[in-house]
This record gives sequence, C-alpha cells and structure tokens, in this order.
Amino acid sequence: MSDQEILQLLPSASAAVALDDGRADGYLARLGGFDERDQAQVDRCLQAFLHGLIRSAWERGWTPADVVQHARRKLEPAVEPLLLAVIASEHRSYPDSAIDPRWLDQLADLGVKRPESALDLTNWGADQRLGRYLALHTALALAGFLQTLPGLARLFPLPGTPVSARAASAVPASSGKVLARIRALLAKAEGTDFPEEAEALSAKAQELMAKFSLDRALVDADPELDLPDDSGARRIWVETPYVSAKAQLVGAVASANRCRTVSMEQLAVVTIVGAELDLQLTELLATSLLVQANRAMLEAGKHVGHRGESRTRSFRQSFLMAYAQRIGERLQRTTEATQAAVPEVDAGRLLPVLSKREEQVDALFTKLFPDTVVRRTRITNGAGWAAGLTAADLAHLETRRQVPR
Repeated sequence: MSDQEILQLLPSASAAVALDDGRADGYLARLGGFDERDQAQVDRCLQAFLHGLIRSAWERGWTPADVVQHARRKLEPAVEPLLLAVIASEHRSYPDSAIDPRWLDQLADLGVKRPESALDLTNWGADQRLGRYLALHTALALAGFLQTLPGLARLFPLPGTPVSARAASAVPASSGKVLARIRALLAKAEGTDFPEEAEALSAKAQELMAKFSLDRALVDADPELDLPDDSGARRIWVETPYVSAKAQLVGAVASANRCRTVSMEQLAVVTIVGAELDLQLTELLATSLLVQANRAMLEAGKHVGHRGESRTRSFRQSFLMAYAQRIGERLQRTTEATQAAVPEVDAGRLLPVLSKREEQVDALFTKLFPDTVVRRTRITNGAGWAAGLTAADLAHLETRRQVPR
C-alpha cells in the first residue's frame, strides 16, 4: 500500500480498536502483516497520524497535562508511555523559546524530555517489550482516544507561537520559597492520621496563603507602576464519582481566593480563572482539601436506610456538598479577616488593586466562557449533610495575623 492508502485506513482502524468492535482484528491483521520494509512504512504513517492528532488536541484547547489526566480515566495504563512518547516526539519541532513557560512546567511534571529522534513504533515496542500486534493495538487505541477529544477553552498560547513577556514572568521567582512552604504544610496535613495536627497544618497554610496574596497586592499597588494583567486559568481534574460535589469544593476555595470556576462534569474537570498567584494558591489548597474531604468521607463509612437499603451514594454526595459549603464559609471569613487586618494606611492602596484584578479576571472569564449556565444541586441525604458539616468544622482555617507593611 502507498502512504496515502495507509493514512486513509488509520482513522477507521483506530476508531474500531477504540470501540473494540468486530472490525478491529481485521485492521490489525492488515496493518501488521507486512515484512520489515513495509513495517517501517506503517510506522512512518502512524507517527505522522499521531503527531497530527496530538497537534489537533492542542488546537482544540488541550494541554499535555489535560490529555494525560483524561487518558488515565479512559485508557489502559499501558497506553500512557506511548502517549508521553508521542507528546515528546511532537514537541521536537518547537524551540523552548516558542513554548509558554506554564506549558513547559507541565512537560517537566510529566517527565517529558526532548528526544534525540522522532518516535519509531518498532523501537518503542521493543523498549516496552511488546510484540508487533500489541504495539499496533496500543498505537491505534491511543489514536482512537485522541480522535474523540472535545474542544476546551484554550488556556495557553499554542506551542510554536511567540511567548509574551507577561507569560514568561507571570509569577515572581521570589514566590518559590513561600509556595514550597505551603506545599510542605499541606502535604503533612494530607499525610497525618491525627485530625488536630491536620487542622493546625491547614490553618498555617491558609494563613501563609492569605498573607502572601495580600503582600503581593501591596507590592503591585505602587503608584509608579502600571498594574499588569496577569490573569490566567488552569484546570483541576477531579476523581469520580461525586464530581459535582467535588467541583463545588474547588469552587469554594477559588471564590475565597478571588478566583472563578467552571465545571465540565462529563469530563470531571474544573477550570479556575484568576490572577496567576491566586491560581497557584487555589490549586494547592483545593487539591489538598479534596484529599482530606475524600478521607473524611470514607471514614464516615457507609449509610443504610431504615429499610436496610443502601444509601451510601446519596450520603456521600450530600457529605461532600456540605463539606464544600462549610469550608467555603470558613475560607471566606479568613480572607475577610486577613484583609481587614491590613493597616489603614495601606488599605487605601490595596482596594484599587483588588478591584482592578477582579475586573481583569471577570474579563478573561467572559472571554473563555461566554455561555456558562448556573446549576443547582439538590440535597437528598440529611445525615450525609450533617456529617459533612461536622467534618468540615475540623478543618479550622480561620486566621487573623496582621499583614505587615
């Protein structure tokens, strides 16, 4: 077959493998039944096909972290190494200077490094100790998955496009030490088996977050400097089930930190929009509280109705929604108290900055999500709601330390 014939065959073959329908084996036999020279031709066409699909994903708003997170929910674990190899191979064509720093951070977090050569399926299969059939099956399963990705709001510039100075310096380098301290505190809060210790660690982390955010705002309040628009967005992929309740918890944390959220329940993803520093702080705390909420939910056990029927699902859904509401109330009080503690001489400079940032965040939110719909969720289990409120009360996050000038 010619390259053109193989490329025309691949979309149908990958769809068949992804759907696991009766045509899959026929396609695999047809593509895999070649000698060594023709295998190289198939590999070359598959590489071009996968590169085109991953580039199409970027153009539809996906980022490397998004694709990997979604793949972990939809594909077998054995497919992830090939996905990472495809991402790495496709990125060989872009210089680092033409990739947004936040995009590069995602690649680093995923362990994706620039390879010396483009992807070769035969060599990749040998490295993974896969035979020809399994290597082809894995590649076609990945292609079928990539073909089905819906469109998302684009958060970063596409790789290969000029990087703005704003993107390159969105968060000051001096933020690293404070963020590292916050991460360490939250990691300890997630790891401890003692509620009192987790409470103290989370409270200290929130204290640092609130103080650090306002300190940065006071720096930006310099009348001799124009306030830059550093509003941006990032996504948090939550674990199923109870996606809507977990999204409300992320939303509660975001709201207390001057950010806004949109949830796509069918994908189990929440997008946060805010100033870059507030985004980082929101992501850190929301991710930690999701872990703590899940642990508290499991410790609350299962729930059985008066007639012996299982009501665990409604109990846990209500539990998490109550947890989100109470955490949101506590975080909001902490934010307000921290801001109220700002010395009067600085308050006059601080408020215009916060107001301007809110305008910038609202403008970006409207640009990314012009057609959002507010949904209401019904509480169906009173016991779960009460248990969730009690669990959230253990996460005492209210602090009142004064922000220094």
